[in-house]
Amino acid sequence: MATPFPSSKMRRRPLATGLAALLLAIGFGGAVQAYPDAKVDAQIRPNFGGLITPPLRSNYRPDHWRKPDHKPKKPYPRPGWPTYPYPPQGGFLDSVVVDCADPALGPYPISDALWALRDGGVLFLRARGGVCRETLYIDRPVTLIGEGTPTFAPGPNPSPARIAPPAGAPCIRIAPGTRGVEIRDLIIEADQAGRSACIEAVDAELALVNSYVRYSGEAAAVFVSGGRLVGRQSTIEARTNDAAVLVDTAAVDFRQVRIAADVRGLDITPAAGESHLTQVGVVAEGGTLPGSTGVTVRGLRSGGGKLVVKNSYVGGWITGLYVDRGAKLDLIRSRVHARRGVISDWGEVVVRESAVWGDEYGAYFAGGSPVIEHNRFGGPRGGLLLDRQVQAQVQPNYLYAQEGCSTWSFGQGLYCQPMSAAPPRLFDGGADPYGYSAYGGQGGYGWSYDGYERGYQLHGAPQPLAPPQPTRRGLFSR
Repeated sequence: MATPFPSSKMRRRPLATGLAALLLAIGFGGAVQAYPDAKVDAQIRPNFGGLITPPLRSNYRPDHWRKPDHKPKKPYPRPGWPTYPYPPQGGFLDSVVVDCADPALGPYPISDALWALRDGGVLFLRARGGVCRETLYIDRPVTLIGEGTPTFAPGPNPSPARIAPPAGAPCIRIAPGTRGVEIRDLIIEADQAGRSACIEAVDAELALVNSYVRYSGEAAAVFVSGGRLVGRQSTIEARTNDAAVLVDTAAVDFRQVRIAADVRGLDITPAAGESHLTQVGVVAEGGTLPGSTGVTVRGLRSGGGKLVVKNSYVGGWITGLYVDRGAKLDLIRSRVHARRGVISDWGEVVVRESAVWGDEYGAYFAGGSPVIEHNRFGGPRGGLLLDRQVQAQVQPNYLYAQEGCSTWSFGQGLYCQPMSAAPPRLFDGGADPYGYSAYGGQGGYGWSYDGYERGYQLHGAPQPLAPPQPTRRGLFSR
């Protein structure tokens, strides 16, 4: 039934009520005071709507695959053809050695060598001649191996093998459906990439082993859509407003990989199954930039996969890890140090045996049923925020409050302690505390440290604390 239109008496009632309240306040000689609990809640409760605003999706997508115009289609020589003979039809050699300093090889020495290789062939790139300046188009399974720094190379500053494309061009493009492309011991640089990514792979399998990718441009340093991306003992550095590594519905397996960027480190939508980051350092070169996020995990409406982060470090960012609605993340025996450690917007999250520090708060869960077991959170007031609708599965966790608190329980499995009770060097900060900075990940401590696993073995699992003893009352107290 429709609500009747209010009468004139009803319309005057709020005004009369307001005047009565005002006269009552004046009569008592002051303004009406709010309850202390409400004032405290208004001071410490953050803007939850702003916290769960997800990082924007990248709009970068490579154009349709096309074979390069310079790729030979006929067995006849063309301008710039190498002086030594390749097989006339191509695809017959098991291995080729390329020296980019040899002018007899023409303007596209690596592309010509790739044309001559059979499936599964190996291309060795010499380092004595300087930088190879061309874009590689790969449409078959091959292995590219770069020569390391020559010991007896002439010249004052010998360097490993390098690939650097022309300005505005990608470094390597892998055709859809290509399986088994492996890049080893190679430095890949794109200092003026513009709107092109450095490495692009669509529905392909790509492995970076002991390689270094350095990128400056407007797109992602490594873009993978579909297929699989594998990284071993490699470094990816990006100067871009996009993510350093952008993975769209693909499987990722990184081990001993360093990712460094300005705005975003890894933006991943995992494919079905599990993707893994093991002994990975995701560090911010300029982490004070607004909205900077170390790892962004996005979900699919159906069939999405899970990202498992283990023995890793994420630090120096505004937000360490952001879990989008419907995404899945397991954070195990890892260390996070950021302004806001972990944010989950109704994702499926497991945080187990990790140390999470946040200058504002260590972790915030907006919804869902997160699993929070045997962790150490640090922050101004204990470092962990849960919305009312969150149904968390909690085992003993220590909350180290920078502002101090008595030893008491925040709830089942959450125990607050003062910062003085935290183990030494538990929340080591900085953008790169373990030295994930040198080529191949061997700088500083390098990969001898594995996130928080070693510290967790030393510190042990958080245990339930005894309830505080009741204060002794006076003789005549009630």
